[in-house]
Amino acid sequence: MIEHKFSSISNLSKYLQVSRTTLYKRAKEHNITLSGFYSDEQLKKLSGVQYMNTNNEHVKHSNGHIEQRNEHFEQEITFLKKQLSDQNKHVALIINQLKEKDNQIGLLNKNLDQAQQLQLIAEQRLTETKSTLIEFQEKEKNTKKGFWNKLFG
Repeated sequence: MIEHKFSSISNLSKYLQVSRTTLYKRAKEHNITLSGFYSDEQLKKLSGVQYMNTNNEHVKHSNGHIEQRNEHFEQEITFLKKQLSDQNKHVALIINQLKEKDNQIGLLNKNLDQAQQLQLIAEQRLTETKSTLIEFQEKEKNTKKGFWNKLFG
């Protein structure tokens, strides 16, 4: 049995490529005292290397667990894909609604333009009619002569 010596917990954690927190947890799990001297077996336990059972029960259990997790992940992926598809449909619907609103705004702007042009034309005609009416009234005033004025005028 070979013993390995480490001057600090940090050096041991670097050697095993685990964090110090993980090192303390594994030492507690396996009742290993972190004294500075460690056997090969203790180093393997601290590094997280596990021995396989000869009857492969552990491997079978792990494989079953992995298959369950894979199935669970596939279900989650399917669910997320469906959600993404639903959201894409919703976004497409919103985009279509926005396009329709843009078209409506365009039509409203066109109608507003036409209304303003018609109002301008109506104001111009009203101004022309008013000036014509004033001219007519002035001519009428000048041409009106009284009865006596017509006889003797």
